Amino acid sequence: MTRRAPSLFEDLVGLETSKVEAIYSDALEEVKTVDAKLVDLQIKKKIHSETIRFAVNKGPSPPSEDPERTDELITLAIQQKNQFDLRLAERDRLVQRLSVPRHRVANTLSEFFDKLTTSSKHHESPSLANEMEMFSRFFELQTMLQIYHEQKSVISDLDQARRNLLETIKAVNKNDRRYAQIISKTRETSKELRKEAGRLRAFLKQNKIGTEHPMPPSMPELSERLLAGDALSMEEFASMLEHGGLTELNETGQGEKQVQTPSKGKKKTKAKPKGSRKTSSNKG
Repeated sequence: MTRRAPSLFEDLVGLETSKVEAIYSDALEEVKTVDAKLVDLQIKKKIHSETIRFAVNKGPSPPSEDPERTDELITLAIQQKNQFDLRLAERDRLVQRLSVPRHRVANTLSEFFDKLTTSSKHHESPSLANEMEMFSRFFELQTMLQIYHEQKSVISDLDQARRNLLETIKAVNKNDRRYAQIISKTRETSKELRKEAGRLRAFLKQNKIGTEHPMPPSMPELSERLLAGDALSMEEFASMLEHGGLTELNETGQGEKQVQTPSKGKKKTKAKPKGSRKTSSNKG
């Protein structure tokens, strides 16, 4: 004896119509709440991702200001990146003024000192012109190195700004990964809620009971654009929140397209082969 599979609406059978409609209305409110939360999370993650791109010079500008979704960590990261850029510009101006980077000055000084104080392996002493040139260059490099020492705050400030920015960006990246995990769980919750709301609506339609709240279909276009990091206008965000997050109300129901079967054509008559001889009925 085969066991009958449980009905999809087993828990709804016997309930009053008003009760089922109330459950369906509550399910729609949950869907809208979760979708609104999902939109908010995706915007926050987008801000974190853009901040990271801006900090590592992969983005031309910081994320747009959003006081409701921009936390103190994001503000601090943007400030530290701007501070780092200022310190870097100061270092570049100093290098441009001296023409040679500090490490090259120190290395060249060490090489000249060895040449001027160490005897040649082949017992060949440098010419007077070479010694004069090396001494002249040596004193010039000493002066440049002295300027670097006097301006050591420029280098130290740049190193400190770099360390501060790296620590802050690590925290921003950690939050970005955390938002990605929360978004994944929230999306699964939204799917389950939509599935339950669809089951309730199917039960009402099966019993030919109308409902004032149609099931809002998902809007994959805006969702995919948002997940891909594309910018959305404020009107699109307002529309999404007004209609339950990543959903839109579609009042016009589209009926199922009828599958058109190809019409049967007339059977083709088999053509006679060309060049066949016609047989005459009268034989001469």
